[in-house]
Amino acid sequence: MSEKNTDQLGKRFRTITGDLKLYIEKRIELLLLNIGEQYSQWMAESIQKLTGIFLLFGAFVFILVAIAIYLGELLGRPGLGYVIVSLPLFITGLFFFYLKPRSLAENLQQHFESELINALTQNGEGNAKSNKEPLNLPESTEENIS
Repeated sequence: MSEKNTDQLGKRFRTITGDLKLYIEKRIELLLLNIGEQYSQWMAESIQKLTGIFLLFGAFVFILVAIAIYLGELLGRPGLGYVIVSLPLFITGLFFFYLKPRSLAENLQQHFESELINALTQNGEGNAKSNKEPLNLPESTEENIS
């Protein structure tokens, strides 16, 4: 009789360890899926933003060229129009290069950190919702419990 109990106990222990391994594997898969989803969402948003920035930059360049041509014709010297248009850009570029504004860097860092925290909290909320669902045990475990 003790061998029968030991055998049943051994079977239960093996099924529990198997179920625990399966549970851990599924949690790891879920984590990888969530990370992949966040990464793909970030990539899609980045591509959309970069495309928008590229188009805005192109439009800005065309506007600057048009203004430079217009000013060159107004002043009678085409090169002078380009110089006048490029001076504000040159001065702004120097400010960004030499002053290295910390407030801009800090704002960007805070923005990136807040996006990361939001992504992680959304990931955590998704896991909390899935943890509230009842656990569906495999058939082998249900048979051994009863």
